[in-house]
This record gives sequence, C-alpha cells and structure tokens, in this order.
Amino acid sequence: MGRLTAVTTVAAVAAAAACSQGARHGDPAAGIVVVDAYAAEPVSRETGAVYLTLENRSDVPDTLVGAWSPVAAMTHLHRMTGASGAQMRTQDVAEIPAGGRLRLRPGGLHLMLMTITAMPHAGDTIDVTLEFRHAGTRTVRVPVVSYLEVSERATVGGQGETR
Repeated sequence: MGRLTAVTTVAAVAAAAACSQGARHGDPAAGIVVVDAYAAEPVSRETGAVYLTLENRSDVPDTLVGAWSPVAAMTHLHRMTGASGAQMRTQDVAEIPAGGRLRLRPGGLHLMLMTITAMPHAGDTIDVTLEFRHAGTRTVRVPVVSYLEVSERATVGGQGETR
C-alpha cells in the first residue's frame, strides 16, 4: 500500500470512529434518533396526530422545541389531560433526558397537526420536521396509518413518556 493510500485509510478510519463516538461523548446532533414514527389518518381537515419515540443516545439532555409539516398549517405539541384524558393542552417544549427517551403516544403527549392543507391517507407518508434545542432540526418521513393500526400500536410498547 502506498504512503498516500495508508494515510488516507488511517484518516478515514479515524473520522468514522469519531463520528460513531459522537453520541456517547456529548454531541447532541449525533445523539437524537427517531424511532417508530407514524401518523393517524386524519378523519377531517381540522386535525391529525403524529406519534413517535425520540431516543437520546448522548450524555447531554435535549429539548424538543418545535415541529412542522407541509401537510398542516400549524403543528403543536399537545398533552392529553384530565381523569379521562379527554382534554388536550398545548405544551411548549418536551425534555428528552440524556441516555433516555421521550415517547409521543396516543392518549399522552403527541404532535397535533392543525388545519390539514394536504389530506394524507393510510399508506401515504408525510414529512415532519422536528426542532431540538441542541441537536438542530431533523426531517422524518412518517407513514400514515389507519385508526385501527393506531389502536393496535397503542397497546404495544408499555406506558409512560420518558425514561
């Protein structure tokens, strides 16, 4: 192997190792991972909901500070409240603990799409952009599922939002 090839190989391996270590050494941008994202098929143009889990694989806490989607005029973080969970309240931000997760789920914290401008149907995908205090923005492709599938998913995966 020539000297230039050896130096290039060593540099590439070092760069790859640094990138893979980023999440464990406090790089918030490398630490937020979105898993199990899905949106409920809206029944009207008024509202829709997006559910997902945010895993923070860094040792630095982060905060979800905003979200938006081209299929809705507005996107808000909402929390179901009250004894029956029948009331919703807008929430400004949501914390994601270092090394933990934040679960947005039916009946709890979720993203509410307000004033649907492009009606998605089960089988479609929509873009949702998430904004984090430290990790910046991430756009995720979110599959749209039927309400039956939302109900089935809600019974899997345990309770609670953070851990």
